[in-house]
Amino acid sequence: MTDKVFLGIVFHSTIEYYFKEKINGVDVSQESLVERFSETFAHKLEKQEVNWGSPAEETLKRGKAFVKYFLRQVAPAIKPLMVEKDLIADLPGIDVPLKGVIDLVETDFSITDFKTTTSRWAKAKIKGSYLQVVIYRYLFEKAFGDVISSLKFKIIYSRNPSNIKHQEITIKPKDLDYDYSKMFDVIKYVVENIRQGVFYKNENFVCGFCEYKDLCQKNNDG
Repeated sequence: MTDKVFLGIVFHSTIEYYFKEKINGVDVSQESLVERFSETFAHKLEKQEVNWGSPAEETLKRGKAFVKYFLRQVAPAIKPLMVEKDLIADLPGIDVPLKGVIDLVETDFSITDFKTTTSRWAKAKIKGSYLQVVIYRYLFEKAFGDVISSLKFKIIYSRNPSNIKHQEITIKPKDLDYDYSKMFDVIKYVVENIRQGVFYKNENFVCGFCEYKDLCQKNNDG
């Protein structure tokens, strides 16, 4: 696992705790949340091997800065309803279930997904992540009905602890019938190829976070 992925996992675990406490009416101080992040960082590090692109100490320091920034600049505007909601639904014409975990559902029923990264998202990353929110919307609709007001990405980014910024992206589904049809096609294609043991090369920005990238066959299509 790369240090970027590891940081994202620890950060998500920390804000999951924050939102659950907030839903229960408990205010979490900056000091206690930063301490929670540090404890989670240490605990997960005992069980997970990390390929450090940056020293562990620097990653920890950047993560603490993310948590402080989150509390100051992002959290005050959020009214959580559900956090880390695990959902599963059947897919028409496909004999495998679709499962996903939604970071946050707000009280206006909008779905919000958090990302931590080193730089602002470009249009290519937004386009490449569109399927993710379509999947989330489909899962939510199957569980609760068509009540979603918006789909959001909140990206907290920086290469160092002293210059944290964030980016908020609201995505409006274009045509849900078309979106879902394309989603079904993609999932069916992936399922069929996995069952046949075929794994096509698909290089994109996600490769930079993949723990298996060193094992990829760079000159092979599958």
